[in-house]
Amino acid sequence: MFTIFLLFIIMLYSLLLFSNNGNVLGQTLESINEKYHVTNPRLEVGLEPNEVKVDKFLNKVYVSNERSNSISILDSNSGTLKEVFINTIPHDVEVNDKIHHVYISGKSPSKTVSIIDGRTDKLLQTLSLDQEPLDIEVNEKESLLYLVNKNGVMLIDDNGSYPLSIDPIKRYDVDANYSKIAVDEIAKRVYIINQDPPELLVFNNDLQLLQNLSIPDKKEPLDIEVNENDHSVYIITEDDFYKQNNNSQLLGIELKNKPRALEVDESNNLVYIISDHDISIMNGTANARIDMVIPLPLSPLELEINENINKVYILSEYGLYSLDEKTNNLTTIGLSESLSNIEVNENSNIVYLTSEESDSLFAIHGPKHKVAVGINFNVFPFNSGRVLCGDDKIEYPLNQYLYEEPGITCLAQANNGFEFVGWSENIGLNITRPMKPCIEGSHGFFDFILSPIQKTLQIFNDAAKTSFCLTQYGTFTATFKELPDPIPAQYWIPLYGILVSTVIGWSIPNIIGWVKSKSDIRKSSLHHNKIKSLYKAGKRDDSDIELLNQLKDDLSDSFSKGKINQIHYAYLKEELSILYQEIFAKKIDAMDDSKEMNLSHKIKLIRDIRDAYSKGKLTELHYNILMNKISETKK
Repeated sequence: MFTIFLLFIIMLYSLLLFSNNGNVLGQTLESINEKYHVTNPRLEVGLEPNEVKVDKFLNKVYVSNERSNSISILDSNSGTLKEVFINTIPHDVEVNDKIHHVYISGKSPSKTVSIIDGRTDKLLQTLSLDQEPLDIEVNEKESLLYLVNKNGVMLIDDNGSYPLSIDPIKRYDVDANYSKIAVDEIAKRVYIINQDPPELLVFNNDLQLLQNLSIPDKKEPLDIEVNENDHSVYIITEDDFYKQNNNSQLLGIELKNKPRALEVDESNNLVYIISDHDISIMNGTANARIDMVIPLPLSPLELEINENINKVYILSEYGLYSLDEKTNNLTTIGLSESLSNIEVNENSNIVYLTSEESDSLFAIHGPKHKVAVGINFNVFPFNSGRVLCGDDKIEYPLNQYLYEEPGITCLAQANNGFEFVGWSENIGLNITRPMKPCIEGSHGFFDFILSPIQKTLQIFNDAAKTSFCLTQYGTFTATFKELPDPIPAQYWIPLYGILVSTVIGWSIPNIIGWVKSKSDIRKSSLHHNKIKSLYKAGKRDDSDIELLNQLKDDLSDSFSKGKINQIHYAYLKEELSILYQEIFAKKIDAMDDSKEMNLSHKIKLIRDIRDAYSKGKLTELHYNILMNKISETKK
């Protein structure tokens, strides 16, 4: 009897091991198709989001949506996202971290300034102006808001007494083209650049004019920044860089490339200037000179600095660069979406990006240089189980909104006396929807025997059934239920003979099938990783066609030789079709935008698309999408 029992234990352990390995390797069609979106997870906000700002103490993110006349508010403590409509076209956004007020300038024809209470997310007031505000800036220390437009400079004292109004006395009225404001809260100075005539105006906090300096090169000033540590002011024009310190005259140097924007790292006294193709680094305390120029692969749009971790983030249209201030090493963070604006939360080290094209907000994990997803895990009922994530199966905190790298697999592990039921997503208003596991299980003939044994022995943990892959934002709950009382030990002995004979009879076919399945999955993974490398590359164009054709031929060859099965072959063809479709879609967009394109170009492109479809490079779905898109072009 002991020998039979020992044989039973060995066979049972082997089957459990084979079963779990198969579960981890299997994948559903849904999970494979989601691989593309894992590289670019995003939050959908309002229409045409542009400016993004954060309240680093409330840990909230504010996005101005120009086409939906609204502000999207993301609470990064809970993961909740709401939209506040302000009945104006929002443009510039500024945040006062001290009193937690958000100021939004209205774009023409709105001509307004709206104020939102960050603690309640309520619209407090909208002030009407006679001209569109061209820039707004906050003095957090004094709770003052400065505005410039073509009629001059205005001041709003946000002292908590509502309704607020434009101060009728503390203002500077003059017809001009003021464009940018910078505030030195410590020195109690307000700096404003005028485009015509090109000049720098210096005011005190009450908008009394103290100094008026002409820009030496007579070119329009583009940007202005202040270093409150030594009270230096930095200005760039179309050709030059200027520095002013302690009411001195403007000292300048010529810039080789046309500058776009500048930013100051006050902790390290460094000045960064981005141009069309590079970023220049200057020592802010020394005389004006360029210390280093670093080339950039793509043309930059904006830059932000996280002084806590010594990182400079440079935004381009299709990606983000992270510059290490200590080593000057440049890291590329690729995204395949057109980007608009950038903001850094120095407390959480999260970088936020907006995309007008996809109406989306992206989060970047600063230290990891990875696109992130915001996740909140819960279990129900309380203390019924845990959530384990990553290869090391680290226990994930519950009921906390955290940013994590997408693509990680998590498992719901039941505590003693409980069994996993399923995953669900909270979609708001106490409504949930079930979620499918991201790993497909391998079901065998022994399931009806092994399942009750696993439950009774408290070893049941089906990795496929309990799996959850981090691919999207949201709040997700692992639900468990209590297990019935275990079967008494005396009832197990009569079952040994039946179980052993059943296990021996079916184990050999199971093992053979498992070995073949594992070989098939290994070959499929090899093809998938090659395709995935193109996904991560970001921007795709004609140069990738040859590589795609080679991948397609290799895939067809593997399938014809029986190295991968029909299901995996279909999955991988779908992934290749997505890449082909993106390249053709970009060609269509380029044709519509270019003045040099004509009807002959359109006809050639249609033939290329049809040829790709006939050769199996495009699925029917992607072929129809492209043909519809090209039929809508103007040419």
